[in-house]
Amino acid sequence: MNKYIFAVLLFSVPAAAAPQVAVVIDDFGLNYKKTPPDEEWMAQPGTMTFAVMPESPRTKKAAALVLAAAGKELIIHYPFDPFQSLKLTKDQADPEDIAKTQKLLDKAMKQIPNAKGLNNHRSYKATKNQPLMKAFMAQLKPTGLYFIDSKVSEKSVAYAAAQAAGIPAAVNCIFLDTAELHTQAFCGRMLRQAVTHARKTGSAVAIGHHYFRATFDCLKEEMPRYEKEGIEFVRASELVR
Repeated sequence: MNKYIFAVLLFSVPAAAAPQVAVVIDDFGLNYKKTPPDEEWMAQPGTMTFAVMPESPRTKKAAALVLAAAGKELIIHYPFDPFQSLKLTKDQADPEDIAKTQKLLDKAMKQIPNAKGLNNHRSYKATKNQPLMKAFMAQLKPTGLYFIDSKVSEKSVAYAAAQAAGIPAAVNCIFLDTAELHTQAFCGRMLRQAVTHARKTGSAVAIGHHYFRATFDCLKEEMPRYEKEGIEFVRASELVR
């Protein structure tokens, strides 16, 4: 082959896409005394997605802060059980359950305007209930929001229900912290696992919580380092399919 043609072909090959990680910060707007201030989270330079709780005294203010911040994406952090009293029948969604989830979804849409998506807050039982998830995705579809299955249960059917309804969706890969374990070292290990997953598969969603200073410090320190290693941190909307 002519060496000049070879050179043209070599430089025409597109570079491999960078592994992508979406960091989602849950429970935003529900603050405690030791929670890092919202403004500090918004000042974090990295791209992140913030899931804002509906029905909180700080819901509207927190949502507005996310919308005004550079590199941040706003989604709704939607609770099923135990915050809604649901029957969760096995064969067909109970009409009262359907009415309750629709009522809260309508409220959340009003309290958190311009959200791009929605993920579930807790909801260990509801996300395993096929009839309710099918009914809820029928409610979610007209809103145009994407869905992130927080995957609080390995038996969750929420992601599959969203896909079946034609809703752009993704699944949480790993939690960066827990109520029992939320040290900076633990967050660092979990983020490393998410990055490893992204390097193998192309992308990963990782969920943390804004309550913990250690999670804040971990992300502030580790995200720039991974970016230098070729990891691209993106909004959750960029990973839904």
